[in-house]
Parts: sequence; C-alpha cells; structure tokens
Amino acid sequence: MKHPSSIITIIALLGFGLTLSAAYWQFKRADYKRDLESRFITMQARDTLSLNENIDLSLDLEFQRVEVRGTLDASKRMVLDNRIRRGQAGYEVLVPLSISESNAIILLNLGWIPRGRSLGQLPDIDMPKDPVLVTGTAVKPGLGALELSEVTIEGDIWQNLDLARYRLVHSIAVLDYVVQVDSVEGVTTNFERVWSDPSFGIETHLSYAGQWILFNFLILFLYIYYGFIKQQRDA
Repeated sequence: MKHPSSIITIIALLGFGLTLSAAYWQFKRADYKRDLESRFITMQARDTLSLNENIDLSLDLEFQRVEVRGTLDASKRMVLDNRIRRGQAGYEVLVPLSISESNAIILLNLGWIPRGRSLGQLPDIDMPKDPVLVTGTAVKPGLGALELSEVTIEGDIWQNLDLARYRLVHSIAVLDYVVQVDSVEGVTTNFERVWSDPSFGIETHLSYAGQWILFNFLILFLYIYYGFIKQQRDA
C-alpha cells in the first residue's frame, strides 16, 4: 500500500495546524468582542459619572457616560479629515479640555461637520473661553482611516487619531480617552452628534472561523483522498 511522501505529509500537517490555529484565534476574538459588547451595554446603563468628582486615573472609563466641566483650548484642536456620513465627506473636530480643579486634560470629539467647498477649508468654530459643562461618552480611540501616504498631519488636519502623536505634537498629557460629546455649553457651531454604537464584528470573526475550519477539513480530505484512496484505486 502506497503512502503520501514525507514532504506531502509535512505540508499537509503544517496546513492543518495553521488553519486550525487561525480558526481558534478567530473564536477567541469573537469571545473577546462578546465581552466588550457586554461591557458596553453595562457601562451605558450606569449613571453618568462626573469626572470633576471622580478623576481617578486608574478607573476604566471605556463606554462610561460622563459629564465634565473645564476649559477648552482651541489652539490645540485636531481636525480629523475624510469622515463620511450619508455619502458626504466632512470633518470631526477634537479639542482638549482642561478639567476644572485638576491637572488632567481630556480630548473632546465635538462632532461632525460637512467639508467646505474647497478641499482643506477648515471649519470656523467659536470656542468659549469660560469653563463649559460637557456631557458625552468616554471611548478609547480605535484604528483610524487607511492612510494612503506617509503625510498624516497637515496643520490642524489629521488623517487618523493617534493620541501618542498628538501628545508629542502639542506637548500635553491628555488622558487615554476621548469624550464623544452629546452636549457642550457655549459652542454654537451646528455639529452633528449622532454617535453610532460601536461595531464589535462578532459575526465577522465567527464567519472567518468557519472558513478556516472548512479549509482545515479540505486539507484533511485532499490528503486522505489523494494520499490513500486514489492511490489504492490506481494500484
């Protein structure tokens, strides 16, 4: 009885192991995303947290509804370019807020506004100089938009949100969270502040895991069929 060559067997074992590992990784990611989704639901159901009264930096604030009073610094604003809503390109405008009676600084995402007629025309936004009260949801920045070149910063315009780079450029130590603003006193610009719930992509990970399992069984089937069954028939 003929058997598959050692090289074919090694290749089959490698393919079998790699596809099985890939499926396992996707299942683990799906479990992680389920935990994240559960945390989002739990945090959104909690009472609003005042950052002025609870500025413990060890707290995990992700998805927590917050309110905070402080002073905006328009000179260090960040304008995120190419944010698409309903097929229209626009900007999201972020500014740091110095939390009152604290040394802490947190970035606020004031919302979305449509792009002007000319590319690079920045929005004209009135920023109050007095302390303002802000309400919103604290989130951790995710991956930014695809960068098509190495030029990611042009003045106030950024292609994606990079807190480490922002700290370096402006020499300020902002917190690891961004507040997606629902309301802010004194800012009259008509921002759109409809924040969609985060997409955790659980179904996507499960779909990928299923594909890897199919590849896994395909490798096993082809190895058995061509390595044993077909050779016996041809013998």
